[in-house]
Amino acid sequence: MNTEALNKAIASLKFVDVFVTNSTCNLNPDFDPKFDARSENLSFQTKNFVTASAVIEGEGEDGLLQMFRVTSELGIRVVCKDDVEAGVDEPEVLALVEATMEADYSITDASIIDDQEALDTFALNNVSYHVWPYWREYVTSQLLRMNMPKLVLPMLLRASNQEK
Repeated sequence: MNTEALNKAIASLKFVDVFVTNSTCNLNPDFDPKFDARSENLSFQTKNFVTASAVIEGEGEDGLLQMFRVTSELGIRVVCKDDVEAGVDEPEVLALVEATMEADYSITDASIIDDQEALDTFALNNVSYHVWPYWREYVTSQLLRMNMPKLVLPMLLRASNQEK
């Protein structure tokens, strides 16, 4: 990872917003969280990928508005811990929550627009810090609405495709 490029992006971008643009929730029809014994033995599998980024322009109150928008694909699959521990290749999915989330950053230094390396490094290494708390709350809320037992997600899960 190029820390100089990352530091330039951090200095040039200001977090503004995060929002959901697509969402899917499914509860397996053969699984009733209130009465199924597997409800006491759940595990979850996650996905977190940065899939796109772009500089976008529009008209703001003060003239031209430039934003850096990063798209993340996130998901959680709830499975039975017994399947995972038994090494089942494709455990039965009991519940699924997936979403596409966008994070917007105002551009405070326009020179960053021409530094694709800095923008890419920022997207892959920093956006998860901003998106994850919103995703974590969204998953918790959706699972509760699906009558699932409370699952506690980790405080942070960085993008799987981040730079090593």
